[in-house]
Amino acid sequence: MAFSLRLTADLALALAARFIGDPNGCHPILHLSPDTDFDTVSALSSKSSDYLAEVSQSDVLVPRYRSPIIWIGGAEPLNHRDVARFANALAASGRSVFLETSGAALKRRLHEFKPSSRFYFTVRFDTVNPAHIGRDARDGAFQVAAEAIRMAHLAGFFVCARLIMQPNTLPEELVELHAQIRELNVDGFLVTWAALSPELAKRVVQVRRRLLNRRWALLSSLLDAGASQGLVRDSAEIERRLLPETEPESFGESAEAG
Repeated sequence: MAFSLRLTADLALALAARFIGDPNGCHPILHLSPDTDFDTVSALSSKSSDYLAEVSQSDVLVPRYRSPIIWIGGAEPLNHRDVARFANALAASGRSVFLETSGAALKRRLHEFKPSSRFYFTVRFDTVNPAHIGRDARDGAFQVAAEAIRMAHLAGFFVCARLIMQPNTLPEELVELHAQIRELNVDGFLVTWAALSPELAKRVVQVRRRLLNRRWALLSSLLDAGASQGLVRDSAEIERRLLPETEPESFGESAEAG
């Protein structure tokens, strides 16, 4: 699976930030929610049009968001009217930007985004208990996500898949889902947990070792750590026990392409 040189460099910077820390609060992966983080700048845009006429969108965003990798998540970022404007500006500023989506709203918003080696659509595949959702609904959600991946690829975008493990998800369920998604020729995979549980984090790390190569596994780990600050120490300890320690500029590959 593709892991561009640009993303490799940003991952190295993110790992360096994790190892040495940053007193100024530059997180390895900065998690943004359009409903909260973008609204502040949108309000500035509406109240200070004369000022913003003299600067680009990235000039407004870059001083505020210094992390090398930006994750745009939340319930459904594509439902926010300004998400494309901010995502394009952040990618143009030199950050690697991941925008997570279920895929349902991608068709009507795709034309607003600009393909870039810095930008990834991340299609979410949430593994849920079959007792909580019918097979038809699960199959329908998969088809929606698959169509979103196809459209994004045809438009020239990088696309990766995020597999989310729930507390009751069996590892073999993720293995089967991973095999199905590989047929869609995605550019990469992320495997993350859905709950703040050290035991679940341990199982996720084991699945990563089985399915992902080194870089996507490390990116998945940083993503979980950024989203779950309360478990950063626990997850880091699990990673040290189950994955060889990796320096910021040292990336090996496993047998799987993941």
